[in-house]
Amino acid sequence: MTSVPPRRLPAVAAALSLLCCLHGRTASAQHWPSEPVTLAGGRILVAGDVSATIGSSDPGWFTYTDYETSAIRRVRAGLTAEARVSQRLSLLAEIRAETGAGIRPYAWYVRLTPFESGMVDIQAGRIPPVFGTYARRSYPQDNPLIGDPLAYQYLTSVRPDAVPATADALLSMRGRGWLVNYPIGNDTAHNGVPVVAADRWDTGVEVRIGNPVLEGAVALTAGSLSHPLVRDDNGGGQVAGRVNWSPSPALTLGASAARGRFLSDAVREARPDLPVGRYHQQAVGVDAETSWGRWLLRGELISNSWRLPAIDEPRIAGPLRSVTGYLETKVRLRPGLYVAARGDQIRFSRIRGSGEPTTWDANVSRVELGIGYTIRRGVLVKASLLNHWRDGGNIRRSRLAAVQALFWF
Repeated sequence: MTSVPPRRLPAVAAALSLLCCLHGRTASAQHWPSEPVTLAGGRILVAGDVSATIGSSDPGWFTYTDYETSAIRRVRAGLTAEARVSQRLSLLAEIRAETGAGIRPYAWYVRLTPFESGMVDIQAGRIPPVFGTYARRSYPQDNPLIGDPLAYQYLTSVRPDAVPATADALLSMRGRGWLVNYPIGNDTAHNGVPVVAADRWDTGVEVRIGNPVLEGAVALTAGSLSHPLVRDDNGGGQVAGRVNWSPSPALTLGASAARGRFLSDAVREARPDLPVGRYHQQAVGVDAETSWGRWLLRGELISNSWRLPAIDEPRIAGPLRSVTGYLETKVRLRPGLYVAARGDQIRFSRIRGSGEPTTWDANVSRVELGIGYTIRRGVLVKASLLNHWRDGGNIRRSRLAAVQALFWF
């Protein structure tokens, strides 16, 4: 991966978009493109997006991602290409440049549609996620607000490459997912993981079967929901599945499940006497979306657990559970102008250390209110207010503001 200093990311973002504007039929017009660019007689399709977000300083780390940057203070650009080798075979790839992450391959996979009916797709490589809905629509142009749901962004105190020796060591990190330090495994202080990593896709094979009304998908991948991988680091992997039912264009209901090995081999190498176990992450989720008139309403609910080794007294007994969900609405006030709101929470299970039972991480709530205006097709500006509450950590309440400018084609 090539690293790009943050001060140069705006230039990189502009370059990625200009690259597409210099080719294809759209380039002959003296305007920015407003739709994907086609090349080679329609066999290559190129799309892109650039967003710049300026927001309040976040000393409570409520909006920080696993790239160690705030989701409301970053520049991001993406360039997506699809090459249609034949009617049934396509190659797809996406490159991103982002504050804190530099330039990186975000997705690269082969898509095969073996049957003329189109009811079966097989994808292999760094593939779109199966679980839930938000990770597939986390692009700025698909998100009516600026922040992400807590399940897909908020950093917990769990790490795949380091574990606490006792329940007390885990409890000492409540509300400190942005910088966690444990003695077993990688002892360098680093961030924890979210419940579901929306900014990284996993590597594996995915099969989708169905039609627009009823669809099912299953994927075998190298990592887990919170820790996607390019290469397996623990001799395990993950199985994830989803069923999606759309009885009408205005209503979609879905259910998801996933189970995958979470801890890396580095943890066992650091402590060979760990209790025998595979130490999985597993989750189930439900989601719904409906629309009528000017209104859009959607939400998700995810029950998740990580199992860590019980090492020293007081031991971590049982899995570390969390329940997180959000409800989001968007209302179109007039053409080009909308308002939106999202409320979400993460609640953690209780464990017992040397004192009274308490939640293993600090419970968090967020309410985000926003407004958006489409200047022209493919150009959008947004503004948001984000309010946070947490029952642990040095900073327990936070009120932040952000604005975002977005261009896509």
